[in-house]
Amino acid sequence: MRFLSPGSRTPKPHWHVCCAAASRQKESYPSDSSKPRSSFAQRKADARHDLAAERSRPAETSGGPSGGAPEQRRGRPQPSQPVVRTAGKKSGGTFFHSKTFEEVGASPEIISALNTLGIKRPSHVQVAAYQALLSSAPHIVLGDHAGSGKTLAYLLPLVQRMREEERAGGVNKRGKAPRVVVLAPTAELCTQVLRVARALARGAPFKSVVLTGGHKWRTQKEALEEGPDLVVATPGRLIEHLKEGNLALDLCKAIVMDEVDILLGDTTSFAEQIQPLRQAAGTDVRFVLVTATLPEYIYAQLQQDFPGIQAAIGPGLHRTAPGIVEQLVDCSGGDVIDEETGFERKAHSLMRLLRQNTVARTIVFCNKIETCRKVENLLTRSLGADMQVLPYHSAIVENVRTRNLQTFLAKPQGSTRAVLICTDRASRGVDSAYVEHVVLFDFCRDPSEYVRRVGRTGRGAGGVGLVSILVLGRQVQLARQIIERNQSGLPIHSVPLATI
Repeated sequence: MRFLSPGSRTPKPHWHVCCAAASRQKESYPSDSSKPRSSFAQRKADARHDLAAERSRPAETSGGPSGGAPEQRRGRPQPSQPVVRTAGKKSGGTFFHSKTFEEVGASPEIISALNTLGIKRPSHVQVAAYQALLSSAPHIVLGDHAGSGKTLAYLLPLVQRMREEERAGGVNKRGKAPRVVVLAPTAELCTQVLRVARALARGAPFKSVVLTGGHKWRTQKEALEEGPDLVVATPGRLIEHLKEGNLALDLCKAIVMDEVDILLGDTTSFAEQIQPLRQAAGTDVRFVLVTATLPEYIYAQLQQDFPGIQAAIGPGLHRTAPGIVEQLVDCSGGDVIDEETGFERKAHSLMRLLRQNTVARTIVFCNKIETCRKVENLLTRSLGADMQVLPYHSAIVENVRTRNLQTFLAKPQGSTRAVLICTDRASRGVDSAYVEHVVLFDFCRDPSEYVRRVGRTGRGAGGVGLVSILVLGRQVQLARQIIERNQSGLPIHSVPLATI
C-alpha cells in the first residue's frame, strides 16, 4: 500500500465548516481551566451568540418535512400514542434544567455526593429520569444525546432508593442476589458506570461488583457470593454467571440496559435477548432502557415488549450536542475513484487535519479493523514523534486495549498529544472531558452511529468539540444533509414523543 506524504500532490479536498454551537449556561462540570483553548474553540465561542436563537427553537416531534423522515419500515410495528413524562419547560437549549436536584427529589446524601463531584445542578435528562424512576411506572426508556448525563440520570435515583431502603431496614439480602443490575455493551463502559456508582454511594454500606471478560472468573464468583447491592456487567458475562448458578435475580428490583440501541440493532430479536433475564428475575422487576437514539420503529417494539413503558426523553435526542462544530471534507473532489485512491486521499486530509488542530486528544473512527491498522501505521510513521498513536479495537488483546484507553482518557499533561484510532467500540458510551476533535475517517453506516461517534466530544456543560467528516462520492450529499439538520436544530431521526 502506498501512502501520500503531506507534501504529495493530490486534488485539493473541499472543506465546508458548519457550526452547530449554541449558548450555554456558564456552570459546568469540573474541568482544567488552565488548559489553553484551541483555535477552533475560540472560533466556536465567537459564534455562540449568533447561533443561539437557531438552536433554541422548539424541536419538531413528528415525521414529515419539519420533523424528520418518518421511520415507516415494512414489517415493523408503529408506535401508539405514548404517555410522556416531561421535566418542565425547555431552558433555551441549555445543558442544565431550571430545577435543582433538591426540587426533583434528590436526598441530602445524594446532593452531598454530587457536591463532592463538583456537580451542582441537573441536566434535562437527569430531571426527567428522577421523575420517571421515582414514579410507579413499570418500565422506563431514558433517552438523550451523547454527553447529556444519562449515566448519572439513572444511577442517582437508583442509588438513592437503595440507600433509603438500607436506612429503613428490612432489606431482603442474600448471597448471589443483587438489588440492581446494570448491563452495558463493553467492559470499558461497565468500569465507568461502576466508578460513578461507587462515588455516589461513598460512606454507605454499599457493595458492588463488575462482571466482564477482563476480570477473573473466580474473583467475580467470590464477590457475588457476598451479596452485592449492584452488579454492572456485559450481557454475555452476566448470562454465563446465571447459567453457572453464581447469580440470582429473584431479588432484583431494577435491570438497567445502557446503550440499549446497540442491542436492538442485533440480528436476534430483542425479546429473545432479554428472555433469560425475565425468567431469572421476579415479576415486579423494572427494566430501565437507556439510549442516545430512539427511532419510532424501535420505540414501537419496546411498547410491545414492555407494556406500560414510560418515556423520559431529553431535548437533545437524535441531535448532536450544541457545542460541536462540524467540518465536512470532500476527499473525492468530484472524481470517480477506486478504494485505494480514496484511502490515500483521506489519509492526506487526515494528516493535514492533525497538523492544523493541535489539540490534546483526538479520536479517529474507522469502519473496519483493517482500516484502523492502516491509519495507525500511517500516523505512527509520520507523526509518531509528535503524538501518541493508540489503537483501540477488538483485534487487540484486552490488556493492551485497556491500557491504551486509560492512557487516552487520562488528563493531558503539558503539550502531550494522543490520538485514538478505533472502530465503533469507542462510541459505546466512553466518556472523556478532554476529547476536542473527532475525525470520521470512514463515514458512518447509519445516522444513529453518527450521533454516537460525534457524541465523544463536546460532552457535558459548556463542552466544545470539532468533528471532521471525511467523505467520498455519494457520501458527500448524505453527510451534508445530516449536518444541515443538526445546524437547523432538527433531529436526524423523527422523535417518537414530545421532548422536554
